Order: sequence, then structure tokens, then C-alpha cells
Amino acid sequence: MFTLAHFGVKYTLLMVEQKLIQVDLVALVEDQDSLNPIVILHDVIANRLLPIWIGDPEARAIAVALENKKMSRPLTHRLLVNVVEKTGGKLSRIVVDRLKGKTYFATMYIRVGKKEISIDARPSDAVAIALEAFAPIFVVKEVMDAGSQPNPFQNMTIQQEKREFKKEDIEKLRALLLQARAREEQTL
Repeated sequence: MFTLAHFGVKYTLLMVEQKLIQVDLVALVEDQDSLNPIVILHDVIANRLLPIWIGDPEARAIAVALENKKMSRPLTHRLLVNVVEKTGGKLSRIVVDRLKGKTYFATMYIRVGKKEISIDARPSDAVAIALEAFAPIFVVKEVMDAGSQPNPFQNMTIQQEKREFKKEDIEKLRALLLQARAREEQTL
């Protein structure tokens, strides 16, 4: 076990069965072939990327959270965070913890007093909610090992701001996504 402090909140993680890797969301891109959105998570320590294909509504929610847009009425993911917080809970973390075939699964962990509740979620929803709640994002090591690729951007710095990609960066990203798609098609 170890204690982790994040945004001033301390919580303890049991690390016996699963090793967790904290990741940062570095990009929300669109697959040029299928036009599906992809969220890209970055393992800073091993400098590798995990692309996860997601749905359009979740991509919009993630984009709103990334751009820190204030909406006149709460969108679904903000609404869920509000419900959790108004009922005395706090999202402590989300974990992308399973990969079955080419589908990723996640768990959200909500702390209510001394009790922690785990809730099954799609990674796209969990990421959107984590961004809204300023909660850390983790990936189980085995899942990261199975789905990630080396980072082609060797000098990448992680910043949650809009970034303009150079033409050669776009080609590297396209190659990364083609490799990820080929790997997923092999698992079918």
C-alpha cells in the first residue's frame, strides 16, 4: 500500500494485485479513416502512448473539459460530478483496468467519508468525468503493456493547452494510430 496526495486529497491504494500507472491526457484527435475520435493517454515514466477510440458525445465532453469552457447549464459529465460532490462524495481517481478483445473498461473510485465505492464505466466517460472533477487517471500496467506504443514525439512536454502540430508530427501521429488500428484488428 502507499498513500498518494493529489490536489490536496490523500488516499491509499492497494497495489498488491495490479500495478497502476498514472497517465496524462495529451490529445483528443480524430481517426482520419473512420472519423472516430481517439483519446491519447501518456505514460510519462515509460514515455509511451495509449490510444483509445471513443464516441462522439464523450469526445465533445472531453473537449469542453480540456478547453475549460463554462456552459450555462451543466453537461452530463459535469452533472454527475455535481451529484457526487453534493451528496458528500469525491471522485478520487479513475482506472482503465481491463482490455477484452479491443474494448477497454474502466472503474471510477468515489470516496464518501471513509468508504470508497467503485463504479464500472467506459473509459471515455470516466476520462471526461475525471477531467471535470480534477481527478487523476491511471491505467493498469498489464493494460498499458498490451495497448500502448512508444511515444514517437521524444521531446513531448505535457501541457493541457492547445498545441499546433507540425506536418512531421501529424505524420508520426498518423503512423502511431495506423499501428494501433492494425494491432486491434489482429485481436478480432
